[in-house]
Amino acid sequence: MKLITLLAASISLLPVAAMAESKGTVEGIHHWVSESEVNALKVITDKLASKGYTWQDSAVGGLSGANALQALRTRLAAGNPPTTMQFLGYEGLDWAKEGVLRSLNDLYAKNGWDKALAPQLLAFVKSDDTFISLPINMHRQNWVWANKAVFDKAGIAEPKSWDELIAAGDKLKAAGVVPLAIGDEPWQILEVFEAIVTDVNGTEFYKKAVIDLDEAALSSDQMVDAFDKLRKVRGLVDDGFTGRDWAVATGMVASGKAGMQIMGDWAKGEFLAKGMKPGEDFLCFPTPAATANFKFIIDAFGVFNNDDPAVIAAQDAWAESIMDPEVQKNFNKIKGSIPARSDVSVEDFDACAKRSFADREAAVASGNMVGGLTEGFAAPPQFSGVFSDVVGKFFVTDMSSKDAVQALVDGINNAR
Repeated sequence: MKLITLLAASISLLPVAAMAESKGTVEGIHHWVSESEVNALKVITDKLASKGYTWQDSAVGGLSGANALQALRTRLAAGNPPTTMQFLGYEGLDWAKEGVLRSLNDLYAKNGWDKALAPQLLAFVKSDDTFISLPINMHRQNWVWANKAVFDKAGIAEPKSWDELIAAGDKLKAAGVVPLAIGDEPWQILEVFEAIVTDVNGTEFYKKAVIDLDEAALSSDQMVDAFDKLRKVRGLVDDGFTGRDWAVATGMVASGKAGMQIMGDWAKGEFLAKGMKPGEDFLCFPTPAATANFKFIIDAFGVFNNDDPAVIAAQDAWAESIMDPEVQKNFNKIKGSIPARSDVSVEDFDACAKRSFADREAAVASGNMVGGLTEGFAAPPQFSGVFSDVVGKFFVTDMSSKDAVQALVDGINNAR
């Protein structure tokens, strides 16, 4: 009798959602595996659970999403797609051309979601006249993250040029601190290089060379100079960078082992997950540019064609969870990004997010908001892959800047 009473009491303490029968399962393939990313995703899946659906996590980390994309290809080839998949850059547009994505026009029309998105985002969530994905956030790619105590001790202020940043790195090295935390993954290196290209030469040059793939710009002295500056940055990296994950590099800055990291604002989520505060424990500032610019990327999810009404209902619940204003607010506070929806206030976000939000507005007004190359928002994969291969090889070998530029031109021309 006593056992029965205890069991009854235990059951009464269970959440209602746990006792209720699930309406169905939503399986998602994504590449969020760091602590902050997992915590941010939980904001969406908790909302999904409140709608009566169970989340089935199919995370595949590594290579900035490339491994997850390969997993999706395998699943589609087997005729077994997940309910939803995380997309970066042209990925969603490419799958839309394959005809495997469900149109989200009905949901966008019903909820007016398109009115809350910046025009730059629409180019990646819409294929022709069809909405094909749901953006949860906007990341700024061109950030520098620094350990405040390390910077203060070395007497370093926010650099206003790449020459100043490199000089700051030399001071850190002299003080016995790793100046720049980075790994040898090509995408981590490309983030640094494309920031140099844009900051030193301006967004118009970036558009010509990276977006338009203009051969004159690609083969110019400005591109050679960009590689020269990347070589100087290479001198700020420790010998242990081989195989280093980006979140491990962030941890080096957090602990004070390294002075700074050049990385998108997903790195901020890692600082916050460690209980650190911007302005007190770590610093955030844009990579130093002659003319301020904003390099954006978005994380978006698409859903796959299905005739089963139960699956469609589950997809709808997932879509509405992602686009819920409160979800976007709470997700991005953890993830380090800002909401994809421009109608969600960042008033109670941290100082880094507020700066990002203000800089985005200014960049949109000045025409200096451009998609990031590394994560696939500037050039299609066959071309961004060339940049990644050449820049990655340049960083870990003694290749000359002129040879790197020639390899870049040849690679782009071969991929046309």
